[in-house]
Amino acid sequence: MTADDRRRAADAFDDFQATLAAAGLTLPSAGVDWRSAQTTGVVLIDLGAVRADVVERLTDLVRRGLRR
Repeated sequence: MTADDRRRAADAFDDFQATLAAAGLTLPSAGVDWRSAQTTGVVLIDLGAVRADVVERLTDLVRRGLRR
């Protein structure tokens, strides 16, 4: 894993969180799983546990985005 890989993961997560916040959503247990890179060589983004109402709102946002 390179510094670019780490930066890309951190930037992707920050962008995702900011986009969710703009939509009034938050995933409080989401984060970058830095340990995954130690075993897989790939940094994963862990979206964590999410309440059903948040998943419904997130699903609605994705559906609306697909219609564009």
